[in-house]
This record gives sequence, structure tokens and C-alpha cells, in this order.
Amino acid sequence: MFVLSLTLGLILTVAPLLVVLAADADGIAALYPGDVGIENHPDVILVEKFEEATLTDLFNRWTDILNGSAMSFSSDVPVGSPGSRSLNIPWVGGGVNNGGHLYKQLSPGVDGTLYVRYYIKYPASGKYHHTGIWVGGHNPPLRWPNPQAGFKPVGDDRFIAAAEQNNVTYRFDHYNYWMSMHISGDGRFWGNFLLNDPTVQATGGRWTCVEHMVKLNNPVTSSNGEHAIWLDGVKVSHVGQGFPNGYWSGGIFTQDPRGSPFEGFRWRSDSNLQLNWIWLQNYSPDDPAGFAQDMHFDHVVVAKSYIGCLASGSTPPVAPTGLDVR
Repeated sequence: MFVLSLTLGLILTVAPLLVVLAADADGIAALYPGDVGIENHPDVILVEKFEEATLTDLFNRWTDILNGSAMSFSSDVPVGSPGSRSLNIPWVGGGVNNGGHLYKQLSPGVDGTLYVRYYIKYPASGKYHHTGIWVGGHNPPLRWPNPQAGFKPVGDDRFIAAAEQNNVTYRFDHYNYWMSMHISGDGRFWGNFLLNDPTVQATGGRWTCVEHMVKLNNPVTSSNGEHAIWLDGVKVSHVGQGFPNGYWSGGIFTQDPRGSPFEGFRWRSDSNLQLNWIWLQNYSPDDPAGFAQDMHFDHVVVAKSYIGCLASGSTPPVAPTGLDVR
């Protein structure tokens, strides 16, 4: 039993109480307004709010850094954030500075489903090429990114699931590599686009809440893997075995109810290939000399269940202190 000594000199005896927070339909973030304490949820694997004292402290939390000397902390944060900082990864055109990245190896890997939520502020101008947080697996695990652009994975080696807006399509879309991906029109295996909807856009000059989910195929002989994308809490795409309908043109799948069902993802042919890395990046090599722009990131959460966007309201109750346990 717990005995609470109250200020009135009374002794209140209550039965032991076990309180377990469980996410509702709004996701884990709904339980932790402002993401305060979200790292304590049992499904959460990684949290990065960019509130470290120095960039060196930040880099020590990640596995591989590219062009860290160009990065900086910014006071520009999303609405609802109780923090004071975001991360800025700038770029300068003409090959002066193409951006940079933070790469994190997840150990142990996840043999199931993984959700990654982050906030990104795309600028109102600029030709950003690859941005956001990619998710994937390497077998064996690697401490640095190795995308092997233009080449199809074998099945026991690697896969990539990305959700991003870029200057190739000028829309938000998947950008995926897996063993059954489709060949592009130029005869190479570039990341496949799987939505192809020009109305799905992240607005430049404002913060966007991005979340995507990857479900591995199990058993490894099946194509029952999935990939879903949410923008500002609204699901804009969910692709898996038998859904949605659409049609292929090279490496682009256009979702259309008049088409044929999507075949699903056979992300892997070997159970040793798991979800074991995330890659936060800004790769923007296409602007002319003299052009400069910023890309901001904040509130990164990696979990095994749906996270959702920053919640407002009161923080969860804090456990009482000073308990006399007998």
C-alpha cells in the first residue's frame, strides 16, 4: 500500500495504482503536448529536438555527419514547440555547398514497423533535390549512408523508403528503392515515385509536419510490405499489397482508381535485412552560383507506432513525490 502524508496531518491510504499511457487515434504525440517527455513512451526509439548546448553535442548523438561545419542552430521553431532551437542545413549554389546530413544507425534494427515523424521548413525558393528523413536497411548494418543511386537492390542487401518534395517532380511523393522496384525510362533504377499527385505539396516558407511509416514484408517471400505518408497529420498516401489502384509508367506509379492494384513491397528476401537507419539530409546541388538558402528541421521522433504532430494543451500529470511506501 502507498501512504501519503498530507499537510493537514491526515494519513491517506490508497491501493497501488499502475498508470500506463496508451496512444489513442491521434498517436503518441497526443499524450505528450509539445513532445515533452515523449522519449519515455515504450514505443519511442529516438527523439531529437536540437536543443543541445553545442553542435558538437548534437553530432555526438548521431552516427555520421556530412558538412557539419556549415550547420547551425536557428531560433525558428514550429508552432506548438516549447523549444528554442531548430537545425539549419543551408546550401549555396554553384557547387559551393550542396547541404549536409545527419545519419543514425539504429541498433538493434527493427524487424517490423517503423514510424518517423519530423518537422521541416522548406524555403519559398530554391531547387532542393533530396530532403527530409529517409528510412531503410543495410545488411550488414552500416554506420554511414550508402544509397547506391541508380541500382536496384538484390533483396538481401538494402532498401530505402523516403517521403520528400524535390525539384524533379515539384510535388510531395515517395522515393523508394527495393528488390522489385520498376526501371526508369532511361534504363536506370532511380527511386520510384508512387503517388504522382501534383496537388500534394508542402508549402514553402512554413513548417510542415511529415510522418511516414514502413512495414517490412513478413515472411520474406511475401510482398506484404507497406509505406504510408502523412502531411500535417493527414494521410496523403498508403501503398501496400493490393492497394491502391493505379498504373505504372517507367519508375512512376500514378494512383488512380481506374488502374490495377499496387503489387506491394517485397522490401527484403532475407530476415537479417531490417530497418536499421534513418538519414536526415538536405542535398541541393542544382542552384546557380550566388544562390543561397536554408532548410530547417525540428522535432524528430522515431517509434514503433503512429506518432502524430505536435499536440497542444497541458502536459501529462507528474507522479507525486515524497511518498512513504510501506
